[in-house]
Amino acid sequence: MNQHQKAMNFLSESILFLVFRGILVGLLAGSVVSLFRFCIQELSEGILSLYALAHQSAVYLGGIALAYLLILVLVGHLMATEPHIKGSGIPQIEAELKGFMHLDWWSVLWKKFLAGILTISSGMLLGREGPSIQLGAMVGKGVAERLRLTSFGEKTLIASGSAAGIAAAFGAPIAGLLFVVEEVYHHFSRTVWITTLAASLTADLVSKRVFGMAPVLGLATNLGQLPLTRYWVYVLMGLLFGGLAYTYEKIILMMGEFYQRLGSVLHLSPTYYSLIPLIMVMPLAYYLPVLVGGGHDIIVSLPNLEPRIGVFLAWFVIRFVYCMICYGSGVPGGIFLPILSLGALSGATFGALALWLGAIESSQFSLFVIAGMCAYFGAVSKAPLTAIVLVCEMVGNLSQLMPLAVVTLASYTVMDLLKGAPIYEAMLEKLLVGKDVETSEKLMLLQWPVTEKIAGKQVFELELPRQILITNQVVNGKSELVSGSTKLYLGNTIDILIRESDRKLVEDYLL
Repeated sequence: MNQHQKAMNFLSESILFLVFRGILVGLLAGSVVSLFRFCIQELSEGILSLYALAHQSAVYLGGIALAYLLILVLVGHLMATEPHIKGSGIPQIEAELKGFMHLDWWSVLWKKFLAGILTISSGMLLGREGPSIQLGAMVGKGVAERLRLTSFGEKTLIASGSAAGIAAAFGAPIAGLLFVVEEVYHHFSRTVWITTLAASLTADLVSKRVFGMAPVLGLATNLGQLPLTRYWVYVLMGLLFGGLAYTYEKIILMMGEFYQRLGSVLHLSPTYYSLIPLIMVMPLAYYLPVLVGGGHDIIVSLPNLEPRIGVFLAWFVIRFVYCMICYGSGVPGGIFLPILSLGALSGATFGALALWLGAIESSQFSLFVIAGMCAYFGAVSKAPLTAIVLVCEMVGNLSQLMPLAVVTLASYTVMDLLKGAPIYEAMLEKLLVGKDVETSEKLMLLQWPVTEKIAGKQVFELELPRQILITNQVVNGKSELVSGSTKLYLGNTIDILIRESDRKLVEDYLL
């Protein structure tokens, strides 16, 4: 049986097989990510307790310095032997799905797991969510390899594992599905969404078994409501946050060049760039421990604090600078939760200002913390649906969909007008600069939606390059062979035969 026939068989398989594969990936990815999350939680608490003891005896600072030296050496060695574990890992997953990279799933899995635990629990301002996505994706790839699936089947399980990683890290299974559609896979396919949803829900159940049923960010109480006549406040907030998000993206994309110049001055190898954030995080953890780490503690504490504009603004600036320094060093760690923490702090600052001006009441302050997370993340990622659902799932409250949608739409619009790119796609471009992109002659079959760009046209009118072959159109659940005169209809699905490395070409021509 040739590869084309195998791919066709995969697409036509029973929904039970798709659900089974999704559950299998969800169980394994959920277990790996839950263990990852648990280890970070326990080690982070241990490090912070050492900082607390250091106020009584400076000996503990020596112990922390020794631990950081061990982290520096060990993580540097892991990154040197497996460069693909650097950063959040999401750009690498997108590269894998586009056929630009072929990661060694086992090497990335265990080295990212170990290195991520060490760097994130050290107190550096890094999130566990990006690494969790990469861990989940590598579990999916490992399962696909064991099941000897086709290229399309493998990429489906990689995408499903990515969603499972978000679900287990954030307790947000629906956001995991949306993230795959909006940010990772970039289109909606029956095979992909069924498998992904099954994996995401299963991974969420696994994590809830370990960490309980409570939402990751328990901010569901004391949320006020603005009257419709005051919704202009949300619009103004969204416009401002779109500019903030654009600034964030521009600066974080320049941090790699900054570290290269700094490294040349200090004669420091890129493998050991983590020395800089590890040194800088020590005084912050000693004097303001609430500001270190991914940002969970600062987010949940904001609604209970007295609204003070100067304090919130200062905290935002400190975390902004430290987030850039930590992530720019290239160590394993994500920006997902740090972005949300910056959104929460800027939202708290805006809410405190609005309260001082009399535009809102004190009971409505907490809502701006949540809206800030949504607007900031939605603009930076350019994945507004994911942002809205993610924040709602994390705080455990779906009653604020309207204000969150308004503020996120406004911030997204500004980001788009400023020509800001989705952050992970921009990082992928930076990752591939100066590198020979891998090409593969291996064939794969994609399921692709008929979009407005191609709907109503006959196949020959698309003037597709020879690398793209449309084989079938699925109409009302039935697959029909395609010829040059076949007319494509909006809402249908087409099967496309391509080389792995030509997936980007399909996006350019059909989306």
